[in-house]
Amino acid sequence: MKGIITVDIGTTSVRGALYDADGRLIRMGAWENAPEDFGDGRVEQDAAVWPRILPSVLKSCADAAGEARLEPACVSVTAQRSSVIPIDRQGRPLHPAIMWQDRRTTGLAQAMGEHDREVYRRCGLKISPVFSAIKMRWFQQNRPEIWRRTHRMIGIQDWALYLLTGRLVTDHSFASRTNLLDLCSRQWDAELLRLFGVPAKMLCDLVAPGSVVGGLLPERAAETGLPSGLPVVSAGGDQQCAALGLGLFSNERAVTNTGTGSYLIGHSGEPALDERMRTACNVSAAPGAYVVEAAVLTSGMIYRWFAELLSGSGAQDFERLNAEAAAAPPGANGLILLPHFRGCGAPNWDPEAGGVFYDLTLGATRGEMARAILEGIAVEMKQSLELIEVLCGRVDTVSVSGGLTRSELFNQIQSDVFERAVVRFGNGEATSFGAWIAGAVACGIDASHASAFSRAMDREALASYRPNPAHRPIYQRQCRRAGALYEALAAPEFREKIR
Repeated sequence: MKGIITVDIGTTSVRGALYDADGRLIRMGAWENAPEDFGDGRVEQDAAVWPRILPSVLKSCADAAGEARLEPACVSVTAQRSSVIPIDRQGRPLHPAIMWQDRRTTGLAQAMGEHDREVYRRCGLKISPVFSAIKMRWFQQNRPEIWRRTHRMIGIQDWALYLLTGRLVTDHSFASRTNLLDLCSRQWDAELLRLFGVPAKMLCDLVAPGSVVGGLLPERAAETGLPSGLPVVSAGGDQQCAALGLGLFSNERAVTNTGTGSYLIGHSGEPALDERMRTACNVSAAPGAYVVEAAVLTSGMIYRWFAELLSGSGAQDFERLNAEAAAAPPGANGLILLPHFRGCGAPNWDPEAGGVFYDLTLGATRGEMARAILEGIAVEMKQSLELIEVLCGRVDTVSVSGGLTRSELFNQIQSDVFERAVVRFGNGEATSFGAWIAGAVACGIDASHASAFSRAMDREALASYRPNPAHRPIYQRQCRRAGALYEALAAPEFREKIR
């Protein structure tokens, strides 16, 4: 039987997985790979770490394939988006990777803010320190000696594909996170290149998501035990692959991926832009489609912070906290959390916003506070869902994934607050599973992404949640109160008084 190896290069780890041809996860391993956070806005990663890790990841998967008597059909690669590595003509990194969450370019981005509307109209993204182009501009202005020696400005996914195949390519889903890709033509945009000062020759060649970009190099084959020339697939960006893995093939479904923060993602058949630029529109990993993303900047990390704060020792007693939160009444007796611990994401995009517990009394319990956190996250996510529906159409079902969705209580709260059906698939590895779907189509196991998903889901255990009608007025009231609270705190006169 054929098997598919997936590689998911995340922010803090590289995950390698082996699937069989039916989408069953045979084995998964993770190799820690945390970047260096300097505490002053700079976040970097030594580019030499990936040439060390990738062979170990692939060898582990090759060994697992041998034990399971599976013949690898391809390696399907997905990765984090918007980090930047300058390389020379010999393919050698000239500087550590500047990671997506690096903030050193904040001033540059603000100085270019007058171009936001034009940039958004062309590429679906506002100018932001998160995206790649402003990082490239930073090199030009602040590291001219590196800029002169740079042959290509590449992302981490491009670096991985180069290490595996020797080709310098990037797919449209990654390119759409650079601020440099025209969403309609799916080509590098000449006006955006001019605006950011990036020559087209410094960028990778473009390919469609799900493309076979080359064969595994002989030296990689010798290191890993995989066959030389094994097809290597660019599956798409990590969030786009997570959307694939959660079945996002029509606008009737939205997906959420809740970890440190939360992404709420909708489907569109064409570029879908918000007049107030509150959402991001990117190329989907599904052929011909687009995804619309709205972000909650802090979600699961707040629940983790609260658990650690209470334990005093750093131990995370989530099971006990979950039980206490479940025992608290819906609405947490009026307690409200605004989850703006690193500013507010969609729909307000307010970096000055702060996290708030409101209506605390001496009678408030730990369980009520824990429940208020879960409800506050869901209320914030509902605002993102409402934005997605304006742009993409009515959503009937929300597929959920991520660490916080291991909580049955949180999933039910999401359903109650969203007033939508919520489903969680048994395979919690949505990003890796999405890469399997892309690989299955690329190597001819399945005819389409949707059919690969459906075939695997035929045997998948689903957890389904339906809105509780009795909770509807409670959560509608909490949504109104949270909105009013944010508006009051965001008022300029209030902020001026508390500065």
